Amino acid sequence: MTRICGFVLAAGEGRRMRPATLVCPKALLPFCGVPLLELAVAELRALPGVEQVVVNACFMREKVVAACAELSRCYDWDIRCSQEEKLLNHGGGLRKGVAELAPDADEILVHNVDIVHDNDLRKLIERHHETGADVTVLLIPNHRANGVLLDTDDRILSFRDPHGDLTFSGLYLFKKDILDFLPPDQEAPSILDAFLRAAAAGRRICGMVANPRLFWSDVGTAQEYIRAHGAIADCALVSQPHLREAQVVQSRRRFELESQGVKCTGAIGLGEEVAVAPGAHLHNVVLWDHTRIEAPLLYADGILTGGTVKAPPTTGAAERPDPRILASFDLDADGLSMEALPKQGSGRHYYRIPDPAKHRTLVWSSYNPRRRENASFAAISDFLARLGIRVPRVLLHLADANEMVTEDLGQNDLLLEKSVARRDYLLQVVEQVARLHVLGAVAVRLEELPLQPGFTKGLYDWERDYFRENLLGRVLHCPEVWSDVAYEYCRLRTLLLQEPLVPIHRDLQSANVKVLDGKVFLIDFQGMRLGAAAYDMASLLYDPYQHYTADFRLEAWWEYCHQVRMLGGTPPADAVFHAAAIQRLMQALGAYGKLWLKDHLEWYRQFILPALRHLLEAAQASPLFPNFRTLAEHALAKCAEQGLREE
Repeated sequence: MTRICGFVLAAGEGRRMRPATLVCPKALLPFCGVPLLELAVAELRALPGVEQVVVNACFMREKVVAACAELSRCYDWDIRCSQEEKLLNHGGGLRKGVAELAPDADEILVHNVDIVHDNDLRKLIERHHETGADVTVLLIPNHRANGVLLDTDDRILSFRDPHGDLTFSGLYLFKKDILDFLPPDQEAPSILDAFLRAAAAGRRICGMVANPRLFWSDVGTAQEYIRAHGAIADCALVSQPHLREAQVVQSRRRFELESQGVKCTGAIGLGEEVAVAPGAHLHNVVLWDHTRIEAPLLYADGILTGGTVKAPPTTGAAERPDPRILASFDLDADGLSMEALPKQGSGRHYYRIPDPAKHRTLVWSSYNPRRRENASFAAISDFLARLGIRVPRVLLHLADANEMVTEDLGQNDLLLEKSVARRDYLLQVVEQVARLHVLGAVAVRLEELPLQPGFTKGLYDWERDYFRENLLGRVLHCPEVWSDVAYEYCRLRTLLLQEPLVPIHRDLQSANVKVLDGKVFLIDFQGMRLGAAAYDMASLLYDPYQHYTADFRLEAWWEYCHQVRMLGGTPPADAVFHAAAIQRLMQALGAYGKLWLKDHLEWYRQFILPALRHLLEAAQASPLFPNFRTLAEHALAKCAEQGLREE
């Protein structure tokens, strides 16, 4: 009988999982409450012919060694630990571990520790022996682009090919002598080097394509780790009893939390003895054993690694990065330079900090989680990125400390952009917004994204009253003129309320569009909510900070409608676009009046006249709103009487 040695590759640092892996080696990260190492070893030990398992350990190896000893004691498993003084890569780690601890094995069955799946590896072993292959790799179909390419005989031609649509699964079986093809002069080679050299020597390096309906996930990054907890909750597991039992326990723990008044949406992972304050909202979070959350707030897109998460102070945001952030990026706390960026609303602080190791700068931000929209930023960013919408990447999020690190997109935005490329940039935004409205409409409901309350009659009326009080009342002292447009407003509001609800940016003005290396990126989207798609386009094309000609505004609107149709959607009617422009401009004018006269922010006064001109243009563009046209003309005349000018 062929002697198979199971081998769990578990030596890595898990740098992409920091800061979680600052306190726990990657091998012991809990998935559905069970350490990854335990899931992998349980799977290998259940296979016929696998009598021993070797686990290599380097980073925090004393913890991995202790865990192997405990698993051996609890389950009577033969687990041998290959300790490495320094990382030897997959090839070097296999070469050392097999030579020292499994010299009598005929074949090696490898399981990367950060892979969780429900494939039956007995089929991999059977295929390997039936075909007489020297290496058989389990491949995942249509998971990522630029992957493994097979020929018609299932031989692997390339492990990274632009035409390859198969993903290397981290699960493979090979004859032991394949290790002889590792470059002898390299201490830490890749096992793929051995496979390619063996293929060149005529050995059979084959792939076996997995059933696409079976669960498989790489949990090597924080986002993959979190999302996998959501994906597995919907799966009918058939091959891995240890994993299936963990899935059942997760379902029970989630139900118990929800019955205690905790809202759970998205991907949720729960350890033992977790306590969460009633009224809290968990979205896309993993809570390790003994995590206790004191405040009934939103906690989204994060890994909470145990201990007590105290209620945040009411004074606002932190002024220095959490030590875990510094450790995650190998930054020196004493020599850290911090450049304050323009202050944002909702209690958010932004600083640019250097990352010398990667020759770049980062943006560190701290926020007040009592403003719900702040806590949802990371979740919305991840959602938008998966829709193919360009946003700043969140590199690290501390949901328990209310801090995050994002990539630095620089200073330039569409407001500052004066080059001849501005037209092209705006049309890029139009394409991105169409993706949000069409592709996001279904996805946002499937994911239960923690958005702000959507547009309703009440919110539209709040924007109306904001305009009446602050612009017509405070600035122009003529609130009575509203009576002339009250009926038209009701018609306008009905038009918008009849529109399909889609996720909208809500504040899509030029200052919230960054420009970097010829591409546009959307920012400040934490206020996203469900509403009429035309509201976003009105915000963009009737932006008081910009002036677009009527012809260009029409060109951009038609391009948006074209993009929506290309994506399979139905664009709003022109009348809805003009109604949304009037509605959005009322909100903006109300804000300018309030910020100028009530908050004493003089800078906003200069945008009242441009906004009123835009209001006039929007009303003139539709025959439905003649009284709004008159109101805008009256307001402009009142501004002239008061000597109100642009800066």
